Amino acid sequence: MRMVLLAWVAGVWWLQQASALPTGQGFTVVVGIAGCVFVAGALRVIWAAGCPSSYARPWRAKIENRCRDGKAALTGGGAECPPVIAGASANSVWQRWSAVTVFALSAGVGGYAWAAYRAELRLGDSLPAALEGQDVLVTGVVTGLPVTTDDGVRFVFDVENAYAVGRGSVGLGGCDACGASSVCGNDDADAASLALTRHVGGDDSACGAVHVPKHIELVWPMRSPFGGNLARRSAVDLGVGVGDASKGASKGAGSRLPRAGERWRMPVRLKAPRGFANWHGFDAELLALIRGIRASGYVRTSFGKGALPSAARPRRLHEGPLPGYGFAAWRERLRDDLRAALEPSARYGGVLMALVLGERGDIADDDWQMFADTGVSHLLAISGLHVSLVAGAMAAMVGGLWRRASFARWRLPLWWPAPKAAAVAGLLAAVAYGAIAGWGVPVRRAVGMVAIVVLALLSGRFAAPSYALAWALAIVVALDPWAVVTPGLWLSFGAVAALVMAARRSDRALSKSSGRWGIAFGRRLATAARAQYAVTIGLIPLTLAWFGAVPLLGPLANAVAIPVMTLIVTPLALASLLLPSGLAHWALVVAHTVVVWLADWLATLAAQPWAVWRAPVAPLWAQTAAVAGVVVCLMPMPQWVPAARKWVISIRLAGVALMGPAALTSPQRPSVGEFRVTMLDVGQGNAVLVETATRTLLFDSGPPLGRRSDAGRRVIVPYLRSMGITRLDRLVVSHAHDDHFGGALSVLRAFPGAQVLSSLPDGHRVRRASTTHRTCLAGQQWQWEGITFRFLHPDKAALRNGWGGRSGPNSVSCVLRIENGRHSALLAADAESAQERTMVARYGRALRSDVLLAPHHGSSTSSTSAFVSAVSPTHVVFQTGYRNRFGHPKPAVVARYRAAGATLWQSVTHGGIRFSSAPDGMTAQAYRASYRRYWHAMSPDSS
Repeated sequence: MRMVLLAWVAGVWWLQQASALPTGQGFTVVVGIAGCVFVAGALRVIWAAGCPSSYARPWRAKIENRCRDGKAALTGGGAECPPVIAGASANSVWQRWSAVTVFALSAGVGGYAWAAYRAELRLGDSLPAALEGQDVLVTGVVTGLPVTTDDGVRFVFDVENAYAVGRGSVGLGGCDACGASSVCGNDDADAASLALTRHVGGDDSACGAVHVPKHIELVWPMRSPFGGNLARRSAVDLGVGVGDASKGASKGAGSRLPRAGERWRMPVRLKAPRGFANWHGFDAELLALIRGIRASGYVRTSFGKGALPSAARPRRLHEGPLPGYGFAAWRERLRDDLRAALEPSARYGGVLMALVLGERGDIADDDWQMFADTGVSHLLAISGLHVSLVAGAMAAMVGGLWRRASFARWRLPLWWPAPKAAAVAGLLAAVAYGAIAGWGVPVRRAVGMVAIVVLALLSGRFAAPSYALAWALAIVVALDPWAVVTPGLWLSFGAVAALVMAARRSDRALSKSSGRWGIAFGRRLATAARAQYAVTIGLIPLTLAWFGAVPLLGPLANAVAIPVMTLIVTPLALASLLLPSGLAHWALVVAHTVVVWLADWLATLAAQPWAVWRAPVAPLWAQTAAVAGVVVCLMPMPQWVPAARKWVISIRLAGVALMGPAALTSPQRPSVGEFRVTMLDVGQGNAVLVETATRTLLFDSGPPLGRRSDAGRRVIVPYLRSMGITRLDRLVVSHAHDDHFGGALSVLRAFPGAQVLSSLPDGHRVRRASTTHRTCLAGQQWQWEGITFRFLHPDKAALRNGWGGRSGPNSVSCVLRIENGRHSALLAADAESAQERTMVARYGRALRSDVLLAPHHGSSTSSTSAFVSAVSPTHVVFQTGYRNRFGHPKPAVVARYRAAGATLWQSVTHGGIRFSSAPDGMTAQAYRASYRRYWHAMSPDSS
């Protein structure tokens, strides 16, 4: 059965590797055949279950217990026992395993088909391309917990109706052509008061019903990113319509931001889910698919350009909570109560909120990094450990009370056994906790395992841990097919699998020891140490594969953090939900104080230079070998292995050796005399990595991404570490525009020894953060392993004009050329037409390059005909953001390069783009083309 369940999971996983969903008659036929085989096999197994010889041990019955002459051998006559596929009457061992293999293959095809069906349903609810960036009026309900972010308040919105609205000279045009009783209004009696009216100067725009995905994610933007408490802004400041449409609404209803369970009407602008696409990078489009978010955008509020008239502003229609959304509203009230009970200065209040509600948005990024570096980040979310704690505590309490519930005429233990009552109570507690937590993957896994164990107990069957784990994995993957490609699932199940293997080894040792309390305590301590060892060893391949890092101090940190968080902090945080407000406040104060003490100690560990061992992401074969090594290290020794210590040690060392390639393998760097240029996808900005045989240079560092993050932190540093780059030799910051220096500080924090070359003025924060700085100047050059790097711009006159304010920052853009005598690349930053004319006059045909980073992202102020002719690029790359407000690259510029015979690449279309020089030519590779998955958005190819 385990093989069949794992085959189902493998089928689901295989579908997630597809670049497109399967279609055609052939696929339907294969699925049909596999389904028939699976159903036939299942029926035979059920029939075989009625045979006495196969009921108890259907998979391990011996050959001599088979049915002979159509009769059951053990019964000596009686019912006929059929030759079943998976039962004890199989003719031979190889036939039985052949049947199991066929059964498993059918399950695998079924998992593949099920995942394809679920994906087809979810992808079918997509945003039409014609509506991207257009004004749409949506009516619906706020669901989930609104979260405060850098750019405003983010929340999920369940759309009920959507209407396209034309735009006039005052922002949104009128809907009066539809009439108050038409689709522009609502079906209730207040529809007339909610209909938009025509405004003077508006055009004759149409207003009609359009299709918008059911689940969208919206941001309520704020006037200033440096404002105060977002939840306390006034209705006028937030652009909320003060006229509440619902009858009996409170007078101040319009003074609050959207809350869970409320119905709103909002003018929004939407786009399809998009994310950066880089090697070993975070897949935002996959996350959106997992969450069921098929469009995202922002609410059109009253401030900024094109302010909305009062009739078109966002309006609350019903305070709620509406039917079906009461639980989400209750969770939000719990969060508000937790925030009210905590002091405003409680730095780790977000940790307590994460333990109770599973919401981690209030944990600071620096704190997250510290917890990750010490290997305890799994304790900051509701994990299987916490679910098991809640279930176990409830089961123990109910079991104890149940045994003592004996009344005169009603004795509960006689009516129903106490162990079963305790098990059901524990399951109900686990389900309730999982619902409060939001049903993350670890929670679903833990609740699933608890449910399987409880069902086995109620049915009188023993559920081995491996069977419970396999069933839980299959159920989780069936409910959420995309969880199979997320790190949370594999880390969660990997940790439990390691514990199961370690427990099987420890059972033998525990069975041999007995005696005084000291011996018992030693046994318990040894068991805990063995469990920690098993989890540490078991998760090394997974953490290397997903994160490229292993916290070396993780075992020590977890030895303290697990009991503290599990036995003190989590119970106090949960108890605060049930206590009166005064007691709840003190429970949270004590819990927060303990977290502060723990965090200070963890920060001391994380500050050690050797706290984290980082390694590049290994190839698939090395990761597979590492998983096999973990199994060899943890599994119990087979009976045929001699019990001598030398044999056991040798086998364990062999397992450690199998893990070696995953930790030591590094991606291949260019050979001496060659170079590699990687244009990372960072949105609207530049970030180019240049590698030689032993040296690394980063040209620009991408844009800021909100107030607390940037491209350096989210894209560049993770990519450098995944490639095994431990030293950044030089960082070039072309000029003082934030889409070029936005991530520089994060890069310098990760690689403080990098030398900075830039045209930044004195006093700039990037110059102050660098240990060594040089101003880039035309004519400067150096060589690394036969590769020549040379600046072509700016000259001293351009620097004087730029720093003196007589010209903009683009005029001093550092332009860098890389060449090895056969191939070359030109990185033009934001050089404009004046700078292009200067370079053409100075260098002429010497500008000729194989690869060109298009000047100023393809702006119409750059890429003049003379410059394009002088460079004559074979490849030209536009690093731009999706639907960027500048319209880059401009169609005329694209046409100019296409006419010159260049191959065009856009980060929006192709993701990260990598060029490698070689003796036989320059090779190009685009991430989206090489690693495309069916959920990735399709963009028009401009190449």
